[in-house]
Amino acid sequence: MKLSAALLAPVVVAACALTACGDDGGSTVDYAPAPTITDATKMPSSEGAVAGANEIVISGFAYTVPATVAPGAQVTIRNTDTAEHTVTADTGGAFDVEIEGGETVTLTVPPTPGTYPFHCTYHPNMHGDLTVG
Repeated sequence: MKLSAALLAPVVVAACALTACGDDGGSTVDYAPAPTITDATKMPSSEGAVAGANEIVISGFAYTVPATVAPGAQVTIRNTDTAEHTVTADTGGAFDVEIEGGETVTLTVPPTPGTYPFHCTYHPNMHGDLTVG
């Protein structure tokens, strides 16, 4: 009896191992989902976010703006952060737009050429310049 149990043990172990690792021909491998990007891991906008010709991107609590936009043009503002931000002209009330985290809004820029400094009313460290020309 002892001899047959000793011979049977490796067979049982091998069968268990093959069952756990084997392929039934139709199985699929489940991978863990890709990690999500959080505010703490986002790259600053100057390194990671790319703005289109008429697009302001908010990423990592920073603005990326186009070099210039035409007077009266429509500009898309894309907030890739989870926090709400604003694009608020520093003076003159030229524009003031709120953008929820993950949202996109459209802004019509002023019809008068010039440079319009702006900021986020919620985050005083966020500043940018919109050049209309």
